[in-house]
Amino acid sequence: MEYNFNNIKLLDLVKTICAYRGTSMRKLLERLHKSKNWSNCYAGFYNKLKNRTLKYSEMTEIAEELGYTIFFKDSEL
Repeated sequence: MEYNFNNIKLLDLVKTICAYRGTSMRKLLERLHKSKNWSNCYAGFYNKLKNRTLKYSEMTEIAEELGYTIFFKDSEL
């Protein structure tokens, strides 16, 4: 299924995907801590999403943990 998330905050995007996958952001962070050795500080994780200071590599790891792949589509096609 394809979704269009234009003009959505990164924090809201991750919350929405977590809800769709039946998990919480805290549980997601716990999984990332175990599998990718992320810090388990929820406040830091939340602030990175809220302030949009997440690295692309971190976002791909979040997507991967939730069962998604990030890809770019040429809008000219």
